[in-house]
Formats: sequence, C-alpha cells, structure tokens
Amino acid sequence: MIEYIKAILSEKEDAPLIFKRNVVKEYLQVLTMSFLYSHSDYKNLVLYGGSSLRHCYGLQRLSEDLDFVDVEKKIDLGKLAVDLISFFEKKHNLKATFKIQKFRCVLKFPILHILNLAKTSESNFLFLKIEVYTKFDFCQNYRIEIIPVFKFGESMLVKSFDLPTMMATKIRAILHRKWERTTKNGKLLAMVKGRDYYDLMWYLKQGVEPNLDCIEGIKNKSELYTRLLEVVTKVDKTSIKYDLESLIEDQSFVQTFSENAREILITMIEKFFKFPPTS
Repeated sequence: MIEYIKAILSEKEDAPLIFKRNVVKEYLQVLTMSFLYSHSDYKNLVLYGGSSLRHCYGLQRLSEDLDFVDVEKKIDLGKLAVDLISFFEKKHNLKATFKIQKFRCVLKFPILHILNLAKTSESNFLFLKIEVYTKFDFCQNYRIEIIPVFKFGESMLVKSFDLPTMMATKIRAILHRKWERTTKNGKLLAMVKGRDYYDLMWYLKQGVEPNLDCIEGIKNKSELYTRLLEVVTKVDKTSIKYDLESLIEDQSFVQTFSENAREILITMIEKFFKFPPTS
C-alpha cells in the first residue's frame, strides 16, 4: 500500500506539499468508495458535490472530502467507521483510527511521515472525511444515476445525483454558504470557497440547466441570474486562490483564474442565461 502511494506521488514531485496530501486522499477516497458500493449496508449512499464531479465526471480539481446523502436515512456512522477501519487494515494493511462529528466520520491515517509529506515535528495524521447527510428534503424532482468508475485499479458502480440537481446544490452553496478561513491570530485569509466558483464555471461550460426545485427562494431563471451576478461580482481573487491551491496541480492556472474569476463568471453567466434572460 505505502509503496503504491509513493509511486503515485512520484509523478507529482514538483507539486505543492498540500496538493500531494490531497492526491493521497484521493486514492484513499477511491478505496473507500469501492468498499461502500460493494457493501449491502452502504451501496445506496448517493455521492454528490465536488466528490461526484471529480470521481464520476473527471472534474479537473481534487476533492478534500467524500460527500454522500443517505436518502434512506438508515446509516449508522459509528458502524460505518468501524467497518472502514476493518476494511483498510485487513485488505490494505493500513491502520487508522476515527472520530465522529455529527454527520461526519473522520478517518485518521498515521502515514504522512513515511510518505515525506510532513516534518517529524508536524502531525503524522492524514485526515479523510466522509460526510453523510440525511437532510435532503429541500430538493425535489431529482434523479439518481448509476455511474461506472474505474480508478487506481478499482472498479465500482457509483450512485450520484443527476447533474442539474448537483448544479443546483452548488448554486445553493454559493448563495447561502457561510464560511471563512482565518489565521490563529484572526487574520482573514478567505471569505468564500474558491472551489464553489470553479465548479460553477465547470457547470456553465457544460451547459447544465440547474434544477430550480432544489434552490430555495428562487422562482425562475431570471431571479437566479440576478442573484448569481450579485454574488459573483463580490468575489475577491485572494479567496479563490487560497482555496484552490491545494486542489489544482497547475499553480499558474490557479493564479490566473483567481485574478480573472469574476470577469470570467460574469461573462459565462450572461451567455448561459442568454442575457437578458427570457424566463
């Protein structure tokens, strides 16, 4: 297992350290999904968000966490964590511990030192977060699709929401997410998640029509157009750059996108809604 991970990392020698850590996370994510979708207790979990775009649709950025919806409301997070710990140890000889935080299961792998991804004075733990939501009642008229995924020698059939529904949940996050990142001294580093705006760009480029039934307070495309422009025009390049540095290998792209994200998205939104919008 460790030697295989080192081989994966050998292809990313010039990448930032934080990006390399997320590369390892991606491998562990694939193993996790392979286990979940072959297990009778977990095969009906629905992957969504950036996790789904990355693993099912080839989005060109990494995803830090695995995000699922438990539409059947049957999953016991504690049991899921224990089952995953057993799976990694028995099948991959990789020990881990875990903690549960509300809707989140966090696996802790003591592997950073042996992979040269942390100094000996730093923590040895790589954290893999698996988030399982049950509150998805705000969304209506969605579809669940089964998507074949072949990665790192693993084969699985992943359940995911349809793209219009996932675009709607992303727009919902952009309109309503309360998030910021600060230093220990309280200095503001970022006010929004840059990944949200990168993903929005991806959806717009694909021409996906959002499922408006999943966005509270939005009656039609005209209203959505106005709200999106209000939010996008306030985006600052520092926030975009800060969040994407650990998720995209090409740092020159991150820099260029962060400097031009506002103008790019405004143009794409106007074209997408055929400015001025007609409905």
